[in-house]
Amino acid sequence: MVGEITHIWMSPDTGRKSRYGQRALGGIAGIVALAMLLLWGGTALALQLGWPVEQTALVLCLGVTALILLLAACLGRRSVGDATVFFLLEGDRLFAMDARQLVGQGRDILSQAAAAMKVQQLLRRVAQAPYLPAGADEILKVERIKENRSHCALVCQVRRPNQLVIRRTYFLAGDMEDRELLLRQLERREGWDSAPELRENRRPFYILLSGLACGGFVLLCVLSHPAVAQLPGDIYFPCLGAAFAALCCAVCFAVRQRRGE
Repeated sequence: MVGEITHIWMSPDTGRKSRYGQRALGGIAGIVALAMLLLWGGTALALQLGWPVEQTALVLCLGVTALILLLAACLGRRSVGDATVFFLLEGDRLFAMDARQLVGQGRDILSQAAAAMKVQQLLRRVAQAPYLPAGADEILKVERIKENRSHCALVCQVRRPNQLVIRRTYFLAGDMEDRELLLRQLERREGWDSAPELRENRRPFYILLSGLACGGFVLLCVLSHPAVAQLPGDIYFPCLGAAFAALCCAVCFAVRQRRGE
């Protein structure tokens, strides 16, 4: 027995009646529809106004890709906040649950949609009759609390149900009820000495390196584009793929830096 729940923290959406599945799936569909609309609309406008098709297509692809990444990050951050629930139990034991990890994620579109609906069902059960799910993690120590404008990232050392101690990042939504009370509970655990010191943070260097690599490959793309033709056109698509890969690396490192991991 782990004790009775004395307090529970969840997002307002989860507390009322979770719409996690509808929000996640609807958000993804909306982002895809917006991207297709911008690409088709931009291409049609370019043809109607007589703009250079090749240059316009390049600008559209880069702009729409950046927009998709931004919107996907916002949607993902909101989904994580809705799926995360904190529990305070008797004996001053603090637990956290990421419902997505308890349910698991599918490998294709249909299984991912089914997983999103299962997450929604789990959150609704917890909200209607609060209980501590078997897969919840016990927070042993808070290594870092990083405040952002819309949320708070928590880097914690947690004990898994199998007694394995690992490091995990959680997100505290900005509109969570009794948020200040939860922050005080977390801040108390910052001083608990139960873990080795963090390693040197080298992510800013990796972000810079990835950004420079992306910029270099983008420059090669421009110079090898048929409209410029300063370099052989055969390297255009390889450089375009390399630029995208470098951009993904930069975004990944930037997200982890922002989370405080």
